[in-house]
Amino acid sequence: MFDLTMRPPLVYQGDFMLRALVCDLADLYGIEVLTTRDMRLPALDLPASVQVVSCDAQSDEGFKVCLRAADAVWPVAPECAGILERLSLKVVRSRRILLGSRASAIRVAASRLLTARRLARAGIMVVDTYLPSDDLPRDVHAWVAKPDDGVGFNATQIFHGASDALDWIAESGVRNYVLQPFLQGKPCSLSLLCCDGRAHVLSCDEQRFAVRNNQFHYLGTSVNGINDTAAQCDRLASRIARAIPGLWGYVSVDFILTGSGPVVLGIYPRLTASYAGLRASLGCNPAELVLGLLKENVDVKSFPFNKVVVNVDAQVFALE
Repeated sequence: MFDLTMRPPLVYQGDFMLRALVCDLADLYGIEVLTTRDMRLPALDLPASVQVVSCDAQSDEGFKVCLRAADAVWPVAPECAGILERLSLKVVRSRRILLGSRASAIRVAASRLLTARRLARAGIMVVDTYLPSDDLPRDVHAWVAKPDDGVGFNATQIFHGASDALDWIAESGVRNYVLQPFLQGKPCSLSLLCCDGRAHVLSCDEQRFAVRNNQFHYLGTSVNGINDTAAQCDRLASRIARAIPGLWGYVSVDFILTGSGPVVLGIYPRLTASYAGLRASLGCNPAELVLGLLKENVDVKSFPFNKVVVNVDAQVFALE
C-alpha cells in the first residue's frame, strides 16, 4: 500500500516493515495470511503459506479481494492524504475486525497540528507547531518546515530563521506546511501496544539521523536502546493513550529527549521501522501481542527488552 511516487527509500522501508509483519503473522498457529503487492514491485521473500494478491496502485481492487476473504485486516499504509483512515473505514464498514487504530484517532495523528493541540490540551509536552500565517516567536533561532500530514523526511527542511522558512514555503506552492522549532536533544521513539485508552511500552528506541543539505535522513533505530527512562516513557505512553483513546494495536511515538523530559514530535498509528526489531528484542512475537488485545490477555512485564539495532536504507546509511 505504499505509493511508488515516494522516493525509493520509503518503498524500501515499507517492504522492510511489511515483510516483518507478514512473517510474524504467518508464524502464528491457525492464521492464514493474505497481502497485496503492487505489480510494479519485485516479489518479496515471504513464507510459502502467504497468499499474495497482485494489485495496481491506481485501483483498490486487490485490497477489496483481500477484504472479502479476510476475517481481520491489519492495514499497512501511510496516514498522509487520508490513506490509512480510508482503508480503516473500509474495514469497519465491511464488518471485518480492524487490527489498528480507529479512524478518529488516525485523523488526529495524521495531522501534526491536530496532534500538537490535542496533546497540549492534555498537558503533555509537545513541540510547538505553527501555521505559516501565525505570529511566530522571535526567540527561535532554527525552524523545521514540514507538511502537516507528510510521511518521511524528503519534504522536511531546516532553516536558520523564520523568514527563510516562510519564503521557502511560499515558493514551494504547497499549502499544508507547518513550522516547528528545532529542538536540541536525543531523538527517540516509543513502540506501544494500545487499547481502550491504555498503553503498554514495548520498546523505547534511540533513533539515528544524518543531516545533509538541511534535511534529515533516517539511518536506523536501536530498538530498546534507551534503558534509563522507563518510568518517564510509561507515564508518557499512558497520557497519550488517554488523550487519544481511539489508538489501538501497534502505535509509535516520536519524541526528543530533552533536559526537561520527553517532548513529543508525532504519533504514528501504523507500522514503523522499529517493529522489525521487536521480536528479537522482546523474545516473543509482537503480532501475537496485538491479536491478544482482542482477548485482553497481554502481559508485557516479563519481556527481556534486549537492545536490537535496525538499520534501514543502505544508501542513506552510508552518510553516517
